[in-house]
Amino acid sequence: MNSKQLTFFLKTAELNSIAAAARALNVAQPSISLQLENLEHELGAILFDRSFRGVVLTQSGQVFHAHAESILRQMEQAKCDVQQLEQEPSGVLSIGMTQPIGNIISVPLLALVDERYPKITLDLHAGLSYNLSNQLLSGEIDMAISSPDGSDMSQIRQVKLFREKLFLAVGRETKVASYRKLIDLKTIRFAELAHHEVIVTSPRDSLGYVLSQYEEETGITLPHKAAFGQLMTTLRYVVDGHGVLLSPTSAFYHLLQTNQIQAIEIVEPTLWREVCLSTAVDRPQSALLNAVIPLIKEVTRAEWESGRWQGEPYF
Repeated sequence: MNSKQLTFFLKTAELNSIAAAARALNVAQPSISLQLENLEHELGAILFDRSFRGVVLTQSGQVFHAHAESILRQMEQAKCDVQQLEQEPSGVLSIGMTQPIGNIISVPLLALVDERYPKITLDLHAGLSYNLSNQLLSGEIDMAISSPDGSDMSQIRQVKLFREKLFLAVGRETKVASYRKLIDLKTIRFAELAHHEVIVTSPRDSLGYVLSQYEEETGITLPHKAAFGQLMTTLRYVVDGHGVLLSPTSAFYHLLQTNQIQAIEIVEPTLWREVCLSTAVDRPQSALLNAVIPLIKEVTRAEWESGRWQGEPYF
């Protein structure tokens, strides 16, 4: 198996035609046919159903397709990594973050990367923890900054970055009587949260998963209200006094600064959530990652020292 065979395979699958692939790659059609036959012989499987209309992937071909894309990406990354050992890091690095984490570190990270490594472009994605894990494994992103959610992490390498404290966020202008009683509180016991419907993501996501762990530990089940898809919508809902939110300060620090939200620390027990840098086990850490990870740590420490992100760094 070689890169030429993989390239021919992927182009043929894309165009559903060996002849079209030959034209697109400027290669003789018999050459592509021979390489595909050799590949099928090596794999011991038929990758295409062939007819006069063209070709379509078999079930085996569909399985191999994802591997072929991943292998070519890794080969290209290996080439870039070796080349960049002797020159300034350059290229596109895709990073996925949960929305609260993106809210706190995206802008300073973009600015710092632009200052230190102007030839590196960050392609930032936001999503729920389990979606980020899927994107990481599929190769859509190079790294995720997220939190454990109970998913199978056997194919993901995790390094702890930060231990964030969770708070109850309450809008200061709320008109709901039960929420007005919370506004001036500095702390609230976990058991007392059972008297309020708390906005939180589903148990599939890291925040909902962490809450379910504390519920199991304490034997106290909180009434939940599903979070909205966008963090900005959820925060507007809280600021306008329609609900209270379980969240780290990374999600709403800017609203604390303008005195629109009160952050109430949860005690007995204190609630914590781990934040990790995650990469795929089957892909080596690239030169771009080696350049950017220290900057992520630098930004994280700065946000922690400023008090905007409350918790404890792991470095």
